[in-house]
Amino acid sequence: MRRVAALVALLLGAIGVGRAQTQACPKHLFIIARNKNANIVAYDAHPGKAGELVSSQPVVAYWLLDGDESRREELTRFQRNRAYGVEGTPAATPATYLVDLKAQPKRRLVVRMLDGCWVATTEIGGKDAILRRMFVQAKEGTALPKVEYVEFFGEDPGSREPLYEKFVP
Repeated sequence: MRRVAALVALLLGAIGVGRAQTQACPKHLFIIARNKNANIVAYDAHPGKAGELVSSQPVVAYWLLDGDESRREELTRFQRNRAYGVEGTPAATPATYLVDLKAQPKRRLVVRMLDGCWVATTEIGGKDAILRRMFVQAKEGTALPKVEYVEFFGEDPGSREPLYEKFVP
């Protein structure tokens, strides 16, 4: 009986049936990790009471110290306004928001519902992608760190194939 259940699950997974129903939504829209230390910045959808995103702040960002979900810390004002903050506005399509990262406003994100989960989409490697993670390699400078490169990790919204891009400013 276990073999039959495993075979059915394998076949259904291969054709994509039941994917949204069997998998929980990711905890975060995406995260940013850095070479400096193990702290990460988490970006989450900010739903209101009715389940739709809060139009004035559809995405919230905060630190997870050492990547630990139980050690949350708010961004400083400088970090919110210059480095890791986001600005979001409702798009023309209902339940869709345009979100700009303060550090990289030219790479716009679109936050929308996909298969029952909020996702942040953007272009990765020339393709539309669900953004899952960014990695920032920076060199400490006299005033502010100098970004050497940023890696974008995501997946194709349809096929779920992994996508990758390395951006050098």
